[in-house]
Parts: sequence; C-alpha cells; structure tokens
Amino acid sequence: MTSTRTVLRGGHIVSMDPNIGELVGDLLIEGSTIAAIGPELNIADGSAEVIDASRHIVLPGFIDSHRHLFQALLRGLASDWSLFQYFVSMFGMLAPNMTPEDMYLGTTLGALDALDAGVTGVFDYSHNQSTPEHTDAAIRALRNSGIRAVFGYGGSMAEQAEILVPPFKSATLSNQAEIRRIRRQYFSSDSGLLTLGMGARGPDSSTMDVVRADWALARELGIRINIHIGMAALDLGSRPNVTRLHKEGLLGDDLIFSHCNLLTDDEFRMMADAGVSATVTPEDECAMGHGWPPIAGLLKAGIRPNIGIDTCMAVGGDPFTAMRFALAVPRGLDNQTMLEAHENPWELKLTARDVLGFATIEGARAIGQEATTGSLSPGKQADIVMIRSDHISMIPAIDPIASIVHHASRHTVDHVYVAGTAVKRDGRLLGVDMAELNRRAIAASEQILRRAGVQAGWAPKNPQTHHAS
Repeated sequence: MTSTRTVLRGGHIVSMDPNIGELVGDLLIEGSTIAAIGPELNIADGSAEVIDASRHIVLPGFIDSHRHLFQALLRGLASDWSLFQYFVSMFGMLAPNMTPEDMYLGTTLGALDALDAGVTGVFDYSHNQSTPEHTDAAIRALRNSGIRAVFGYGGSMAEQAEILVPPFKSATLSNQAEIRRIRRQYFSSDSGLLTLGMGARGPDSSTMDVVRADWALARELGIRINIHIGMAALDLGSRPNVTRLHKEGLLGDDLIFSHCNLLTDDEFRMMADAGVSATVTPEDECAMGHGWPPIAGLLKAGIRPNIGIDTCMAVGGDPFTAMRFALAVPRGLDNQTMLEAHENPWELKLTARDVLGFATIEGARAIGQEATTGSLSPGKQADIVMIRSDHISMIPAIDPIASIVHHASRHTVDHVYVAGTAVKRDGRLLGVDMAELNRRAIAASEQILRRAGVQAGWAPKNPQTHHAS
C-alpha cells in the first residue's frame, strides 16, 4: 500500500536541527514521517499533495512536558487563586465531583486547545483517577483527539487532598494494580502516539517509603516519572528532597522535575549529573506563588529546561505566552541584579532561540522522544506547525525565530500535523463539532460547580496553616 505524500512547498523552515538549520524550501511528508527537507525538492507532479507554505514559517510542533489537560473543563475558575487556594479547592472540592464523562470532556478540551495552539506533544499529568472509569475516559479522550501524549497516571486528587489540605494525613501507596491494568490494556507497546508515564507525588508530598515504591513500579514498567518538586506550598525551602533522592540512588534520566523553584545550586548539579529533566511553567509559577521560575539556575548547572503550562484552569494554554514568560522573567531578574549594582545591562544572556528550543527539542527530550519529535529532521515523525508570516501581528517577519517567540499566537497557527496527519488546516481544527463540544462543556462545568457548592469568583478562606508537615 502506497503511503500518503505531502509536500510543504516554499516555507521558511526553522528545523531546530543543527545539521539542517534554517532555509527557505520544501519539506516532504511520507505517511507519518518527514522524508526529506531541501531548498527545492524534486517531487514528481501528481505524486504528492502540495501545500503552499510560501507565506509561512514551518517549525516542529511544540512539546508541553507538564500539563493537567482535564482541568480545561474548569477554565478560568482558578485565575485569581493562589497555589494553596488551588489545593484546597481543586483537590478537596472540585475534582471529587468530576464524573468519568467530565474527565473525557475536560481531557478532550485540553488536548484540542493544545493542538489548536501548535502543541503536538504533551505529558498529560492526569491526577484525578478516582475510578477505573475515570482513567479509561481520559485515555479514550487522548486517543480520539489525535495528539501525541504521554498519559501520566497520577492517582486520585481526593486521596492527595489528605496530604495537601488541612488537616494533613500521611501519604499512601499508589494504586499499583490500576497502573498495571492500563499498562496491559492500553500501553503494551511504547511506540505510537499514546504512551504511558507516571504522575508521581514525589518526596515533597509523600513519604520516602511511597517514593521508593512509586519509583520501583515505574522502573519495572519502563515508564517516565513526572513530579512536582521545590515549589513553595509543598516545600517552603526547608526540605532537601533532591539531596534525599540523590543519596538513595533514585535520580536518573527517566525523571522530569516540574517547577524546581526553591531548589539550590547544589541540587541542580545533582540533577544535571543524573540527567534529570526540568520543566518550568513560568506563567502559573509567577501567578500562583510557586516562586520565580529557576531558569537561570538550571542553565548555570548545565540543564536546558523545557516548558509546560501546568494548571490550565488558571492560565492560558498556548505555548507562545509561556515562551514569552520564560524569556522575560529571567531577563528581568538578571537585569535587576545589574541595575542594583549600578550597571546598565548591555547584552542579554537568554535569547528567543533558546526558549524556542525549550519549547520544542528540550520538551521532546524530557518526555523521552527526542528521536521521534522535537525537530524537523528526516526520519522523525512529521509533527509540524505552519505559522502565517503574513498575519498582521507578524509582518514583516524579519527574524522568523524572534517572530515565533515574540509575535505569534494561536491565531497565526494555520496548519498543524501530528505524525503526518493534519489536525488543523487553514486556521481550523479538523473533525471537531465546536458547537456541540461547547454545549456539553458548559453543561458539565455548571454541574460540577453545583455539586461542589461553589460558583465563579469563589475562593476559599485563608486556612490556619499554610504548609504541609
């Protein structure tokens, strides 16, 4: 059977592959794979669909290495909540009132939102698995959406509320039988668009006995571990948890540490030596009280971070805003240090090219798929975004990389391909009944709020204690 062939003709290609670089030219997709890239590919007439990319920047799809997709169903509800208000409200009240159908709708919304903005791959840290039916619904939504995803099984928010919401209780072991079930039922292969990971609690919010058990299970199953660590409400700078993991020999290149805001330079070096990936989610870290995104400290230790959205009920889901935060915050902190020393900043250390790398190839490395995606390279999967360079927000696109990072938005994302399949064309998601999805999402979110006894604009009162013990 002959595979489908598509040629993207005449675009400005930003490959993120140092062996290819940037060029104006063509990209050939054969089936799910990038077959060739060159200034003028000789493609026989009629043998391939030709897409005019002459008014586009062609780049690899963005990779989000830490996002809670299901929370899109409650979008905007947490926009004025601190991190601790989020714990009390989401973990203790809202999540337990979500049904399996809510998980399906929320994960669907979150995945489609990501695709619409050019995110072709995501680590979905899905930590509202109250029942097997909730888990099955979330996996089904990912599969139906067409996104490339690592399903990060994260257990139940209701159980984690006992750890994070006063009065605090001890952590219990993960539902190991359930993870083994979905490994057998859905993830017997580690190839394909949908693979398995673990959204583990980690040492900030569980005992070391639980950490050891979670790590052992994940490594037995051969899946990556993604944890929250070094963030204010969970750590308050008082627990050397990376050091604990290091001393027990638990650090490794199968780990993604998300946030890392209050970690020390020594801990960053331990992570770097072990090959641990670090995800920053700069918009919600700044807004909700995690601490400053630790981009400068990570880079100093030799770790090139990757970028996530995290809590999409609090912040927007597009990678362009996230990249701009990831560029502006460390620049601002560095500039302020110089100004306080009575020096004027002359050269900026962090560049637009750096953060575009964080959002593409570094994200692919974090989820263990740098050989598959993250750059436009022959032989890799055709996860591709085409951004309109003739949009009013983009012209003139003098420097395409600067234009992507500083000026683009989801409105300029014209075409999106995942494994060679178009999921967005001419600015519209394909195969999505937006009116029906909108109707179902509104009805479902209203029911969740009713069952939880809250409404838009509500926020919990300040608890007596602000940190877990």
